[in-house]
Amino acid sequence: MTKLFRDLDYYITEASNNTQRGFELDFADVIEVYDTNETTITTECGRTLVITWCSKGYYQSYQVIYETPQMESTFKRDVVMDIIKKLHAIDVDGETMQYILQKVGMEDQMLKQLIGTADDYQINYYTSLRNIAKNS
Repeated sequence: MTKLFRDLDYYITEASNNTQRGFELDFADVIEVYDTNETTITTECGRTLVITWCSKGYYQSYQVIYETPQMESTFKRDVVMDIIKKLHAIDVDGETMQYILQKVGMEDQMLKQLIGTADDYQINYYTSLRNIAKNS
């Protein structure tokens, strides 16, 4: 049987309207990794979608891993996925993630990327938080 790949929005919509068990039963033919709180799928555009479920089995969030030319090797992709799982396992917080970015020398690069892809709402929200913190 040939796998039927669909786009990101389709899987996200289906996950948000379903439980983990129901979603995994419906899409067993395209799911690559089953985990206690996560389901990993490769979409038709070649992106990896990781759907996170809360402890009661309902949709919580998703993450799209955009393959970069540097991640084309299977080994590198597997290592990245392993690192992501480990970060989830320790329930990484913001300060720890910032420490990791500092240690690998990527803090400035990440800041540039996040600012470059942020929308007006996100920029206004974080600017207001910064102003509140300054005035406290």
